[in-house]
Amino acid sequence: MKIITGQAARGDNFFKRSILIDKLWRKIDSESSIIISAPRRVGKTSLMRHIEDNPNDKYYVVYIITESVYSENKYYEEIVKAILNCDSIKIKDKALNIFKDAIKNFAKSIDEIGIDSVKFGKKVEFNYYEKFIEIMKSIDLEGHKLIIMIDEFAQTIQNIQEKEGTIYAVKLLQSNRALRQNSDINTKFQFIYTGSISLESIARRMDSSKSINDLDILKVTPLSLSEGKDFINILLKGLDFTMDDNTINHMLYEIKWLNPFYIQLAMDKIQDIYDEEKSPAIYNKSVDIAIKRMIEENNKFSSWHERLSVYKNNDYKFIIELLNIISIGETKKITYNEIHDLAVKYNLEQTYKELINTLVDDGYINNNDEDVKIYTFTSPILRMWWCKKIAN
Repeated sequence: MKIITGQAARGDNFFKRSILIDKLWRKIDSESSIIISAPRRVGKTSLMRHIEDNPNDKYYVVYIITESVYSENKYYEEIVKAILNCDSIKIKDKALNIFKDAIKNFAKSIDEIGIDSVKFGKKVEFNYYEKFIEIMKSIDLEGHKLIIMIDEFAQTIQNIQEKEGTIYAVKLLQSNRALRQNSDINTKFQFIYTGSISLESIARRMDSSKSINDLDILKVTPLSLSEGKDFINILLKGLDFTMDDNTINHMLYEIKWLNPFYIQLAMDKIQDIYDEEKSPAIYNKSVDIAIKRMIEENNKFSSWHERLSVYKNNDYKFIIELLNIISIGETKKITYNEIHDLAVKYNLEQTYKELINTLVDDGYINNNDEDVKIYTFTSPILRMWWCKKIAN
């Protein structure tokens, strides 16, 4: 297994969490469409790509990332193109011919249909929502079911809201639900949605939770302590240095919120230290240096700050001051009463609770003891970065 700090981990570089994978397949087998819910960098995309690369029998899988999509029609165009170019279907000529037959009624929209790709004409504008329905009605999957995985779906909703307005963003939520509820076609496909911002929070902010209340939810949690140890030990098999149990435990204690990305990034910095010093054994001192270097990786963490720019005026000021207080305060925490006082300062008494819920959903802060009502940064690594790069 290689250290991966950029792209989603695939193949031998994917850390298989058997319980999580089994849960997802169980939900798929129940014929539900699904939200994979978790903060960014926990491994949602890697999980989806694993399902794509290793589909169970009787399933075809397509993966689409829609982060740069800004309209409903473009969203459905991306889905239609992905279906028509689905590798798992193109493996067999017979399966490809089924798709060719399904699209013969709108051949004018296609320049070329072949075993390698489907190229769309540029001159004709189509309603791809309707084309998706036509394909699903026409196609015979010979007992298979199509899993359509949409990565960054919530970001797409947010893009449309910013460019075209809330009414159009809600329309995309509603049209997705309409497809899932369409009894003429919904036995042939399932959607799996995920992304680096919470779909549930986006829907709540637009008063459209009912548009996603039919979705099953799979929550992806950080690694357990035992999973974290296993992960590090697997990574060590491909490296030239060793770490004893005490050092591994120290590293996991310092990271605390065992996000796979943070572990990978720490191991990458430890590899840098090994390259510099050529010491065959890594101990706590090197781990501490590696974590300090992690915090200097502004490009690895800056998106946490940049994504908050969607909030405007007092909403944004409230969120930034709240996170600053937690990051630089002596106790590194904030009480619910202090949050309320901050909301009063910004005239947000009626809406601040939803802002807090969104920060929790997106992995910025958490409240481990609901009775005490104290919030801290979810990750001490993120807190240290925020303190150094934003609060100060």
